[in-house]
Amino acid sequence: MTDRIQVEPESPNPRVRIQCGGDVRVEGWEQALIEVDGQGGEPVVNAGAERIEISAGSSLAVRLPQSSEQVEIEAGGQVNVSNLQGGLEMVQAAGDLLVEDVGTVKIGSAAGLVNLADVAGEVQVRKRAQGDVTAQDIGGGISIATVVGRLNLQNVSAVRVKRACADVNVLNAGGNVVVEKGNGNVDVINVDGAAAIDKVLGSVSLRSVQGKVACDQVNGMLHLEDAGEVAVRRVMGNFTAESIRGALACQKANGQATLREVGGAISLGGVGGDLVVEGCGGSLSAKCGGNAQLSTVTGNVTVTAGGDVGCRLDGNEGASIKAVCGGSLTVEGGPSMVARGPGVHTFRVGAGKSDFSLVAGGDVHLEAGAELEGLGEDRGARGERKAARAQRRIARSLSKTLRRKMRVAGKRVAEGDWEGASSWSFSFDSDEPAAGSATRDERVRSEFDDVDVDVDVDLDIDLESGHDDEPVSEEERLAVLRMLAEGKITAAEAEELLDALGRQAP
Repeated sequence: MTDRIQVEPESPNPRVRIQCGGDVRVEGWEQALIEVDGQGGEPVVNAGAERIEISAGSSLAVRLPQSSEQVEIEAGGQVNVSNLQGGLEMVQAAGDLLVEDVGTVKIGSAAGLVNLADVAGEVQVRKRAQGDVTAQDIGGGISIATVVGRLNLQNVSAVRVKRACADVNVLNAGGNVVVEKGNGNVDVINVDGAAAIDKVLGSVSLRSVQGKVACDQVNGMLHLEDAGEVAVRRVMGNFTAESIRGALACQKANGQATLREVGGAISLGGVGGDLVVEGCGGSLSAKCGGNAQLSTVTGNVTVTAGGDVGCRLDGNEGASIKAVCGGSLTVEGGPSMVARGPGVHTFRVGAGKSDFSLVAGGDVHLEAGAELEGLGEDRGARGERKAARAQRRIARSLSKTLRRKMRVAGKRVAEGDWEGASSWSFSFDSDEPAAGSATRDERVRSEFDDVDVDVDVDLDIDLESGHDDEPVSEEERLAVLRMLAEGKITAAEAEELLDALGRQAP
């Protein structure tokens, strides 16, 4: 049985406040009447000059004029609101909140799911949404203080999220998209404005962003596709970017970096793993701890790699090249191929329009596609002395860090501490595990760890004088062999480590 009350408001655009202990259903209609149905108890209606107040201890069904200026609701259960031209202010909903076809929405707190559709104006979550939030076809901006569940937005205007405890998905945003802090993954597709990510514990994917992209810190992987100018401070995982219309700058990336079709200049302060660059419209300046592979890169190019460097040159542009390598140099130019040993080599390919400076701890391989000039025997021989010093410098730097790593690893191996791990790896430039590695006591990051990647391959320092490095112990060599036997490092990695240890033995 229901108790029905009808009230004719003084204003055609009334302001209404509803307090209910149970569920509430509010629907706009064309009549200039307010109709209240109480379920399980008689509702109370107070019609004042400024506002109409409706209250009930149980559930309510309320019909209001579509032109109502504002509806304020506080409910102990589920709330369902539809067909209102004015604003909805949801003070508190203990259950789910379902809103469709209203003017604006302001939410204090919601304990359940929030589903918003066809909102003409702005949407605000001032305090906290405990469950998932889904919003589509929102004409105004969306501002969310805290969302604990997943956030799914589609066909919206500008978006600002201060804190998201789970994943964030945005499809088709007419303005800027800003995520200040996220504990999950962030996936954004098709943004008419700019995209800014402050700190995210998971991975980030930004695709089809018409404006600039700015990322402060991403603890997972970062993938950018079809975006404007890009500025990134730190990425803990792998970093990929393709079809970037402007310049790209990244200060630190712990994992690998793969860049394709960048229209402007590229600046990479430090990449912990391998580097791949395919297509660069401006200058390139990069450092990486692994191998570097370059193709279709012109202009001023400066690359420093701890491993090998491979480069495919534009035959029409050509390049003036200075290559400093700890290993061998091979150059394929037109029908000929030239090989040289370690050292400093300066030469020109074709027209020599671009300017390349390549520094590699390992080999340098160039595919020129044009005739070579100036790569004589004397230049390679002259550089062998510097290369020899460079190799000693690299080995010494490697071994210095290796000792610290091996002492810890040797103890863990001896104690069987790695038996529960599926894989193991480490970085010479960071105390953090390398990207993709697994540890026995893996934890979920609750704070944003400050991890630096410093790449330093100095091939022009004379360190022939003696040093006071402490001798390498047999325990360190056994630790390397033990890890190889257990499949925790590859044979190539084991050979490199043992070779470094051997060169430093007294």
